[in-house]
Amino acid sequence: GSCFLPLLTAIPDGAIMLFSGLGDLETAQETLSVGVGALAGSTILVLTLPWAASIIEGRVEITKSGELGYKMQPKLYKTRKWNNFLLGNGVHVDPAIKNGGYVLLLTAFPYLLIQVPASYLVTERHEDDGALGDSENIWSLFALLTSLSGFCGYLLYQLRNSHSGENVAMNFRRAAVTQKAVMDGMISLSAGLGQFVLESDKWINSESSHEPHKNMKDRSSSTSLPTEVYNKLLHILYPIFIRYDCDPKDGMLNQSEMYYLFRDMHEDISDSQINTLFHQFDMDQDGRISFEEFIHAIAYVIKKSYNKGIMHSLSLTSMDGDRKLESHSVSFEEEIEEMPKDLANKRPERQQRAIKIRALIMLMLGTTLIMIFSEPLVAVVDEIGNRSNIPSFYISFVVVPVVSNAPEIISTQFYSKKKTRRSITIALSALQGSAVMNNTVCLMIFMGLVHFRGLAWDYSTETMVILGLEAMLAMYTRKRVLTVLDAFVISLLFPLSLLFIALFASFGYS
Repeated sequence: GSCFLPLLTAIPDGAIMLFSGLGDLETAQETLSVGVGALAGSTILVLTLPWAASIIEGRVEITKSGELGYKMQPKLYKTRKWNNFLLGNGVHVDPAIKNGGYVLLLTAFPYLLIQVPASYLVTERHEDDGALGDSENIWSLFALLTSLSGFCGYLLYQLRNSHSGENVAMNFRRAAVTQKAVMDGMISLSAGLGQFVLESDKWINSESSHEPHKNMKDRSSSTSLPTEVYNKLLHILYPIFIRYDCDPKDGMLNQSEMYYLFRDMHEDISDSQINTLFHQFDMDQDGRISFEEFIHAIAYVIKKSYNKGIMHSLSLTSMDGDRKLESHSVSFEEEIEEMPKDLANKRPERQQRAIKIRALIMLMLGTTLIMIFSEPLVAVVDEIGNRSNIPSFYISFVVVPVVSNAPEIISTQFYSKKKTRRSITIALSALQGSAVMNNTVCLMIFMGLVHFRGLAWDYSTETMVILGLEAMLAMYTRKRVLTVLDAFVISLLFPLSLLFIALFASFGYS
């Protein structure tokens, strides 16, 4: 996932870039402006308007002490004072976002490799496109290899962080997607959370992990969950716990609420087994389960589910005799939402396998559609430019990036609205990742066209704008807090970039 998914985000822009440089050389040199417009517009767009919108959507109050009010209720106060609105609220900048800013700058280096010699060739020799393409041949090869190296390095960086657990943004996103899939009924609780519980081999393989949790106070004993697993389950399960804690809303689950939670999460467990489980983890026997008890109960159910022992274990386990269990047992008759047919009544590991197969099919189908429609899209944009007397570069700069980056734009706004440190980190890192893919995959395709087809790189202004913008964003990510004022400044960079390019073009610069 850490290697495959970033590559898929670059396919729309990469396909447009590829098809814009095909055909006979004279036509390709003209239509290449569509691809350049898509590349420049996409990079500049994701780092400006969605970035600013994420700050505005995800902002919280900044307290007098300078801390962000992520734990306050409400998280944002209404104010009519412009000073408070612009500087009195903002979002947290995680160290992962700071690192992303550095990665963004490093992957932009190939622009300089081609731009510096291209600027010399254009200004000193005044070469036409054909001669310029030949003169740039060796430099475009260097830029191509550097882009390829940057792409491979970025994937290895993602893979290493994924295996080490240091990829903060990816971990946050993984937890958020898992939580949503479970709450939406797409997969069962065991299938969604099993991966987190099963990550600790020492705990899984120990005999103590197969026993019911007996002493909640002894957190240091071998029966307790590993800290890493406990923390992951805590972040994923808390919204689910809150959702079912409703009658009364006291931070505890009663037996009825516990039942509905398991039923809605599509766990294959009977009424009597839920009753047994409830009493095993209701340590003070007050008829309610706290959130900490709930986490350990879920971990126990998932572990038993993967070991094919939940049915047997819960059937044989008793708490103070059968009479006490019967006196507290509850019978339920309630309609349950259906799971997808290919997932219903399957064990958690088989659910995960089915989900992966379905995801792969959908991703390949989407990629195929993109490849089919990219070539006619380039032709349409070019024809619109011819008929409207507007350079196709500007049309592709404004229109194409909105379409090709729609998934990132929509998902980042979804996460930002949650107003948590985790969600804003997911949103901003996704936008950074999209820009990095443009710097590597898309630029690699462009350099391949320039080198192998002998096309000319004559896009000095666009390159300066991209590099300048990425440098500014890297500087912004060094801040501890991004305010609404920062968001307004960042949002203005998109129209200013377009104006800058148009202004230089009017003076005869590329």
